[in-house]
Amino acid sequence: MAFSKDAFIKEFISETGDNLDTINDSIIKLKNDEGDRDSLTVILRSLHTIKGTARMLSYSTIENISHGLEDVYKGLREGKFHLSDRIVQLTFKTCDIIKGCLKDIESGGSGDADTGVLFEIYAKAAEGNFFSLEDLDQGKGEEDDGDGDIFEDLSSITSIRIPIEKINAILKSVDDIITKQFSFKKQLDDLCLRSPDMKMANFPNQMKEDVLRIEQAVLTAQHQILDLRLLPLDIILTPLKKQIEQEAINSGKGIRFDIPAANFMLDKFILEKLRDILLHLIRNCIDHGIEDKDERKAAGKDETGLISVTARQMSNHLLIKVSDDGRGMDWDKIREKAMKMYPLDAESIREESENELQQYLYTPGFSTLSTPTLLSGRGMGLDIVRSSIESIKGRMKLNAQKNKGTSFELTIPLTVATQEGLFIHSGDMKFMLPAEYVLELVDNDNIPKTVIQDQTYIKLGDRLIPVYSLSSILGNGKSPSSFHIIVVEYLESCIGIMVDSVDQYENLVTIPLPKIMQGMKGMRGIVFDENYSIIPILNIPDIIQRLKKLVAYDIKKSRVKGMKKTYSVLVVDDSSTTREIEAAIFESSGYAVETAVDGVDALRKLNEKHIDAVITDIAMPRMDGIMMLNNIRRQEQYNGMPVIVVSGAYDPEAKKQFLDAGAQAFIVKSDFQRGNLLQAVEELLNVR
Repeated sequence: MAFSKDAFIKEFISETGDNLDTINDSIIKLKNDEGDRDSLTVILRSLHTIKGTARMLSYSTIENISHGLEDVYKGLREGKFHLSDRIVQLTFKTCDIIKGCLKDIESGGSGDADTGVLFEIYAKAAEGNFFSLEDLDQGKGEEDDGDGDIFEDLSSITSIRIPIEKINAILKSVDDIITKQFSFKKQLDDLCLRSPDMKMANFPNQMKEDVLRIEQAVLTAQHQILDLRLLPLDIILTPLKKQIEQEAINSGKGIRFDIPAANFMLDKFILEKLRDILLHLIRNCIDHGIEDKDERKAAGKDETGLISVTARQMSNHLLIKVSDDGRGMDWDKIREKAMKMYPLDAESIREESENELQQYLYTPGFSTLSTPTLLSGRGMGLDIVRSSIESIKGRMKLNAQKNKGTSFELTIPLTVATQEGLFIHSGDMKFMLPAEYVLELVDNDNIPKTVIQDQTYIKLGDRLIPVYSLSSILGNGKSPSSFHIIVVEYLESCIGIMVDSVDQYENLVTIPLPKIMQGMKGMRGIVFDENYSIIPILNIPDIIQRLKKLVAYDIKKSRVKGMKKTYSVLVVDDSSTTREIEAAIFESSGYAVETAVDGVDALRKLNEKHIDAVITDIAMPRMDGIMMLNNIRRQEQYNGMPVIVVSGAYDPEAKKQFLDAGAQAFIVKSDFQRGNLLQAVEELLNVR
């Protein structure tokens, strides 16, 4: 399957242009202060980034040029020579050549350029030998004498790059405007009711019209700003295709993929999570779903298996389906495995339906493979997939038939910034119930009910659904005497929720829970209604899990007691290849793995997730390993957390620095083996 780079060209040109500007700025700083190691590090990192992205997109001229100049600055870093004016000029000329390549790419060209003796100059400069730049200027016409207009034509600039943080800051400002607008609107309504003066009759009407126009303008601006956070689904699907093709080849199975282009726009935060979700589900299809050729032939199937990914948009959601035509689910084998894992519940497991057996697929470490493969050990478990989907307000549904294939149906919102749902009332409180969990609104007067052991049930199709009062679930009042029933569903488990009344359906911008509400169970955020009252959003998965008596998926407390503890490690490295290798080692040994690209990202992950141990590189952008370690040790809760350093080379000074700062182990990549890294972690965590 061919890799299309068209979707990434604009981003590559923009990003590379920014890196070139950074290099030009940093070389001036370095010229003024040769001891400025930070500027030297920035130059090397920028050249490394340009080289890497150019290599991915097959722009060999840019890749080779940036690599050549990178060698020069490595020589400078190693102290082979001092920074000279010729090296500064060489840097400027190199950046100009790359900019010319970018212009050629932008106009549809290949990005190639006549480099002449440039690489000979790089070789001399990297060793500290004399070189002349005059040869680079040979053959240029008078128009290239360097005295032309050095500034870009600003009228030709049609786009700019805006950091997500700035967009979020603008959104916060818009939210503040909406806050004032709602408050003003409420005051205006009060004025209309209280003013008896007929002379003011037209005044409130005019104000109402003005407020309405402001409201419409602000909402339009809000949605336009939200759209700036959206990126095309293809931005993750395109590189994913290449990766899974390689993994399918490595599996030795005959597999054909059907993953058409998908230009649906999604929130950047959702795309970041969705890539890993899709990667794991496709790996699941490769490893568990598709049979080998002989098995397919014996079953009367085409020797080549099919894995497909389809996407379609419905309203404000995207429906993504990952499916294969493989062996499906062997429910007898799943039942047998579940009975072995939970022998005390074997009798009840024997009677469970296929739908009820799905719960075990979402428990850590559950697998029916007798011998784990390399691929099966590289993905996150379905329990983590489920949690990842919930974190982006999505849902997953599994459909499987033995020998006919498996499909995972994902329902994903286009953005996490808004929430669709119903406004409902319980007692004197108002809530929003997220639409993605609503299965059905039930007519309370006409649906039959039954009571079994003091629990009320309603019959929906062929299912008995337990019904609970929202006020009793949240502990905020008595059950209503007159009520409505909303049936909600989470991972095939359903409950009915009794509420006093159901209001309108809304799609509103969400805000995280304020500090004063963060201790409230069953809530996941807030929205504001038309009166700008704070309305909590119900966390349906949390509510269903708390009603564990009839919830099949809440088995942690009752069944996990006999399970081996799952430890979590955080792998911190700016090299994606290194991260993937180390993650594969731990995941294949039953660890839960989080990854981070540098110290800043790692500290954020530590605050968001439970982590038992940290594996870190030394040199990383934004925050290196030693600064990250110092920050970790400053926090009391992380004082005893094992931190292991994996270094590219043995450096006695670096080792001493890390051990003095509180690292427990220092492993050199040249001596790196799967066993010694695992052994170090297991010893530090006292894993039995």
